[in-house]
Amino acid sequence: MGETYEAKSVDDCVKKAINELEVLEEEIDYEVVQEPSRGFLGIGAKNAIVKIKLNDEYNVNLIKKFVFRLLDFYMVNSKVEVEVNRPMTTYGVRISSEDSLSELIGKHGHTLNAVEHLLLVYLNKQNDHHISVFVDVNNYKERKEEFIRNMAENAIEKIKKGSRRISLEPMSSHERKIVHEVLSHHRNVHSYSVGTEPHRYVVIEKAKTSVRR
Repeated sequence: MGETYEAKSVDDCVKKAINELEVLEEEIDYEVVQEPSRGFLGIGAKNAIVKIKLNDEYNVNLIKKFVFRLLDFYMVNSKVEVEVNRPMTTYGVRISSEDSLSELIGKHGHTLNAVEHLLLVYLNKQNDHHISVFVDVNNYKERKEEFIRNMAENAIEKIKKGSRRISLEPMSSHERKIVHEVLSHHRNVHSYSVGTEPHRYVVIEKAKTSVRR
């Protein structure tokens, strides 16, 4: 990854890259491939060659600009934190505010999921490789994940007490993954997903044997 730029000096290479890429200096890293040389009496003179790569500041700034423009629409004062989970690949975005952000979250988190999807599409258009991003608002997803884990544990208890099959409410793929992960630690039950998006849901049944299949 990265592109090379050639100019009379290293500084000129960096300036050239910044202008062409339309980025800030803090948003790039560079490696000098070839130092400039005046040669002897003008013979053998060489330009500087520099390899330029975008860094995490580039994506962090893109994320913040996107989110703050969105928050301007809702006219609320918010704090936005961006965490680099994996360099140039995965980012976590936390939006927090003392004001209500229920409209940004939406019913069952649907608006928040849509915002996350739009940000994902935007970031991937600005990069030449795949980017993953996870957005949370006032710890909604964190609280929702705890709720889902408790729901799965309650379903397991019902199965233990005699229920043969329990169907949970429709969930996103990420939420279903949480349920399956919780159930994977219990050998007396097994689970599978049924239906089509966005109405796909998890079915939990008592295992026929003590060995999980």
